[in-house]
Amino acid sequence: MSLTGAFRIFRWPNLLMVAATMYLMRWSVIKPLLWVYGIEPQVSELAFLGLVFSTVVITAAGYVINDYHDVRADHINKPKKVVVGLDLSRRLAMLIHLLLNFTGVAVGIVFSILYHVPWMIVIFAGAPLLLWYYSLRLKHVLLAGNLAVSLLTATVPLLVILFEYPLLARNFSENIVFYPKGLLAILVWVSAFSFFAFMTNLIREIIKDAEDIEGDKELGSQTFPILYGLRKTKMLIAGLTVFTVLILGFFFLTYLKDWISLIYYIIGLFLPFVFLMVKVGKSEDTLDFSFLSQWIKLIMLVGLLYAPVAQWLIRNFLSR
Repeated sequence: MSLTGAFRIFRWPNLLMVAATMYLMRWSVIKPLLWVYGIEPQVSELAFLGLVFSTVVITAAGYVINDYHDVRADHINKPKKVVVGLDLSRRLAMLIHLLLNFTGVAVGIVFSILYHVPWMIVIFAGAPLLLWYYSLRLKHVLLAGNLAVSLLTATVPLLVILFEYPLLARNFSENIVFYPKGLLAILVWVSAFSFFAFMTNLIREIIKDAEDIEGDKELGSQTFPILYGLRKTKMLIAGLTVFTVLILGFFFLTYLKDWISLIYYIIGLFLPFVFLMVKVGKSEDTLDFSFLSQWIKLIMLVGLLYAPVAQWLIRNFLSR
């Protein structure tokens, strides 16, 4: 067994992005907004580490089971990146998947019970089931897999506030300065990042379907590019991109009226999205869509990195 290959199956850059997203939501969005009201997060750093660990481990398990079911397609789409069956036996891959899921779900349940947020157990137990069903069935159904993965991606930033929200509401419901206006503001901020994560991931999932069209045909998948062709796929990507740009523009102009945010939006998001649409129109083969897949990941990173900018703005302007 090649350790390098086995290591690669976990998509470490993506797992680091998951952890970074959660910590940036906590440190750069939630904590600064609570600081304005003189309030500290109610979830301890240790418990939050447990939440992040659980989310990352369940995500890693999802990558393993996805590769387990995708061996045939991967031999066509990306033969040099196939791990299961070569560097990692199918039996060992399934064992790793089960152990990761058990660990992630167990940790999530423990902290949900300790912090009296029992309904979070549904999320920790449901995410592995959805990831398993996605890899087995949903990813082959028109747009269903794309939406499922995008929904799970959008849940990552939301998990941070979903864990804090009931505790803040319970402990500060009599603080009329903070509740409910301040708590609602936090929810809006985190939801904006969640919306961005959902839309950019949805765009990327459809781009990846266009990139993997040959292997997906081998599995009998009914993805959008297979059913409707590249021309309509490119129109769908462009439409989703325009929708995302308009909603983000509305948010920046309505809620973030400072020139720093406006410049960040124009240079970091608007122009890269325009470039994406131009390149989509010219894309014809696997290499073109592979480039677009990496480009949208860069846009996702830039969007996430607005969080430290937001932290600076909150500390220097919102608190005045």
